[in-house]
Amino acid sequence: MNSQIQIRILAAVNACLLPIARLLLRTGITYRQFDSVAKHAFVREATANAEGRGRPANTSRIAVMTGLSRKEVRRIRDELVHDADRQELVDSDHSGPPSRVLHAWHTDRRFVNDDGSPRVLVFQDESQGFSALVRYVAGDVPPGAVRSELKRCGAVIEAPDGTLRVVKRYYVPGDIDEKAITTISGMLFPMAAGIAHNTNPDRDTDGFIQRFAFSESLSGPTRAAFRLWSRAEATRFIESIDDWLATYESAESQVGAPSANALKRTAGIGVFYYEGVSAEQALLPCSDSQRNGL
Repeated sequence: MNSQIQIRILAAVNACLLPIARLLLRTGITYRQFDSVAKHAFVREATANAEGRGRPANTSRIAVMTGLSRKEVRRIRDELVHDADRQELVDSDHSGPPSRVLHAWHTDRRFVNDDGSPRVLVFQDESQGFSALVRYVAGDVPPGAVRSELKRCGAVIEAPDGTLRVVKRYYVPGDIDEKAITTISGMLFPMAAGIAHNTNPDRDTDGFIQRFAFSESLSGPTRAAFRLWSRAEATRFIESIDDWLATYESAESQVGAPSANALKRTAGIGVFYYEGVSAEQALLPCSDSQRNGL
């Protein structure tokens, strides 16, 4: 049975996972892919935790800590030891039906022309048409649902006669660019790592500053004014931080310096703006229009 603190932490994490799930869905990433990443993270951290306390990080101990089976822990630890976890995540086919359909449409000889280009497919053809393609790679998933999703994300064009032409090789439903990926690793990771540091009773340094200010009673025009004002102030603050860092950066951090290959520690401050529902409100049942405000 979970304690009250565990229940509250899980509720907070649940709320945090909602925008993360939204982001992953926009990039065509399935739960199975996320699940694989999560298992690796749990085993890696449990192993580091056990070893950091001077205890043998055996499979049974890690299984108890993570709740995974010993077989699963053993498999993941073997991958981590051989630095194969990244490749495993890339190679394992945990993608959803849209991704698998696009892949087969571009590679399977039944659905490509003699020159290797994807064929224009008839929807109802049960031998070499779109329905056959979906059944081949996605089992009992309704072909109509897959067609609708591929059309929605701009991967497939349906002609007036009902034939389907594929125009994209990869399934990426949303407009995700390199900047979004950089923001995830540059802001979300250090924020979460800072919380983990501050809640660690065995830390050997002071806690990291983590502050936020918010209001739940600003009018629409005031929120707009605050949005502009906070952007300007945050920009000035970050630019001053950047100038300070540039002044005091050690020459040893330059490429080619003797200590360039030593373990590097990143130090910095992030600033972000948010406007929407609270974490508590995000967990309440709500309509799609309300959730879009997240």
